[in-house]
Amino acid sequence: MNFKTIEVKIENETHDSKFKLGVMREYFRIPNNVAVIAAINGNISENNLVQVLKKVAKMHPLTGVRVVIDSNQDAWFTEECDAPLPLKVTRRKSNRHWIDVLENEQKIPFDFEKGPLIRFILLKSGEISDLIVICQHSICDGLSLANIIQDIMFLLNNPEIKVKRIDPVLPVPANFPAVPLQVKSKLLKNKLIMRRVNRKWDKQQVLFDDVDYHDIHKAYTQKYKHRIIVEELSLSQTSDLVEWCHKNHVTVNSALSVAFLAGRRSIRGESSDNNHTIQIAVNIRDRFKKPVKRVFGLLASGIKFEFEYLPEKTFSDNVSLFHQKVQHELNGNKILEPLIGYYIDPTLVDGINFATYGRWLTDEFSRYEKLSGFIKNKSNKAVAISNQMVNNMPGLMISNLGAIKTQKGYDSLKLDHLYFVTSSSPFLDIVAGVVTASGKLTLTLNYMEDDTSNDLGIKLEKIMHKSIGHLTEAVKQG
Repeated sequence: MNFKTIEVKIENETHDSKFKLGVMREYFRIPNNVAVIAAINGNISENNLVQVLKKVAKMHPLTGVRVVIDSNQDAWFTEECDAPLPLKVTRRKSNRHWIDVLENEQKIPFDFEKGPLIRFILLKSGEISDLIVICQHSICDGLSLANIIQDIMFLLNNPEIKVKRIDPVLPVPANFPAVPLQVKSKLLKNKLIMRRVNRKWDKQQVLFDDVDYHDIHKAYTQKYKHRIIVEELSLSQTSDLVEWCHKNHVTVNSALSVAFLAGRRSIRGESSDNNHTIQIAVNIRDRFKKPVKRVFGLLASGIKFEFEYLPEKTFSDNVSLFHQKVQHELNGNKILEPLIGYYIDPTLVDGINFATYGRWLTDEFSRYEKLSGFIKNKSNKAVAISNQMVNNMPGLMISNLGAIKTQKGYDSLKLDHLYFVTSSSPFLDIVAGVVTASGKLTLTLNYMEDDTSNDLGIKLEKIMHKSIGHLTEAVKQG
């Protein structure tokens, strides 16, 4: 594709702030990106967009960081980054052009040593343009990207507005409320367990660097291609769904989750519907000591539980049971426990990541002997944990950004659709991204395709359509 590339120089005041990755290290040096795509009615000026991106970088410091490793092997985001924000511009060809562009963009690794860990792409036409924002998951969640779209649109419509820096708020124990004594006891037990695990890892420790990362990223993207299936609900379909959920005292997310479970069962049959583990992303901005809203960062956690769709019950009954399960899992500080009790050695996190994503290296890569030798050592703690994690991947992973409220002040440019594309994995079954904007809900199914899985997309498209069918039928029945 013929892209015009623009380097957007960040015009921040001088800052030398550093932020330890902590729990965000789980996404360090792996091919794990999130993206939002805004379909915008109106003509977007390239020059205006460049000026707006400079303001966005000033507002949200993590958009302009790189990563440094200190002598203790701790990783830090640093604002000492000279690299500009990358903006690519090309002509918009169709309503689905963004899918091809984003699928190809996933092949390009982010440079952790140089930064930044975010990219912008404008597919431009006179009447409607698509703005793609793709980000490495370690610095942000989907809601942060949706907020950035709002910031960009507001500033494009109000170019005279001056902006201020919004300091990052990190998901660290100091920012969360105190936990009950019962939870403290549980966390202490976990700390003692992880201390033993970390000591064992110290004796087996293997350190990884950016050369290793670029090798596994290239091998992974040669083996697999990120594919995206999209479904859009109209204004009336979205409002009818929301009304049905309110009437039945459930959330849209519960209804969508059960719809995917029902759709999978309808297409694949009972025999293949044997992974009942569900993982749901959860926004934790309102769970800090001081709730945060417009902060850009990785401010999400998740819940994981077992749920089996029961065909002898109605779709509505299944949604009610699912919703009750979700509410139980969300009670108290359970969702914060993994963040408060994060005791894992950072180099062990790296080891687990490289054991997971390094298995597709061949002898053509420079670090093949190092990585293959490491992965073949089944007694290594990182390799053992990686294999355990792969074997326990959920059957459904869903991330719903909710309804994004459109700010006032949009004049010449108006948001038509918003799409959320989350990362996927060859080890995951159904991975869904959901967002509602301008009264219209959009869904994406994300999967990794290789030469042996050419029919996977066809099957997932059938599951998507069948899932929407289950949902539509339930809404019609009231």
